[in-house]
Amino acid sequence: MSNRFLTVLRQSGGKFLVRGGLVIGLLIAIGYFANSIDFEETFKALPFSNDPDAPWYRGVVGYSLLGALAICVSCPRQVVSFFAAYFFGLWTGLAAALFAAITACIITYFGARIFQERVRGFIRGKLDIAVTFWRDNTFFATMIWRFMPAGSNLLTNLAAGALGIPAVSFILGSAIGYVPQTMIFVFVGSGVRVESGTQLLVSGILFVLSVILGLFLLARYRKKLKQSDQTSSV
Repeated sequence: MSNRFLTVLRQSGGKFLVRGGLVIGLLIAIGYFANSIDFEETFKALPFSNDPDAPWYRGVVGYSLLGALAICVSCPRQVVSFFAAYFFGLWTGLAAALFAAITACIITYFGARIFQERVRGFIRGKLDIAVTFWRDNTFFATMIWRFMPAGSNLLTNLAAGALGIPAVSFILGSAIGYVPQTMIFVFVGSGVRVESGTQLLVSGILFVLSVILGLFLLARYRKKLKQSDQTSSV
């Protein structure tokens, strides 16, 4: 195990694990509370109703589009993932959550490209980004950042669009980087739905592994990041 990885793990690992653990714990509590009050029944009339008489795709598509809209206005994608599995189960929930997150990423990225100057003014001072490094390593830098339970998904999307980060690499890096965190919170939502302690345990293990993987990849790029000659506060 490299010294760089151990250094990054000591500096950031505990913070990411605590932050993510708190989010998981909060969502589990919300889920069990929802179970106790028949929460699902109160949403039967909404577009993402799982009504057996409706076409199978209506609920999934409706929820995905609503979830994408929620993420576009700063709802955490982890919350959308949790409730996707709560309503639709594990695999359908995973598909709905990923579709929502990727759709929101595309919308906010290109929205920021269109309103570039206004967006730069909005996010100025809220992010400290090594712009040259991000442009030169867009796919991997974005993927690593998405692995982590840190930062603002919305601000990252807006910054990428406003700064002209390459679109294809950014969206592909986001799509792949979304998978671990989405899987984790889908497992939590599905586990709460069926009251499965095993699935909740699996989600916790996946969360720890995803943070370790992200920190390992970050350690590999740490030297390049330090050598980046243009760190911009946006």
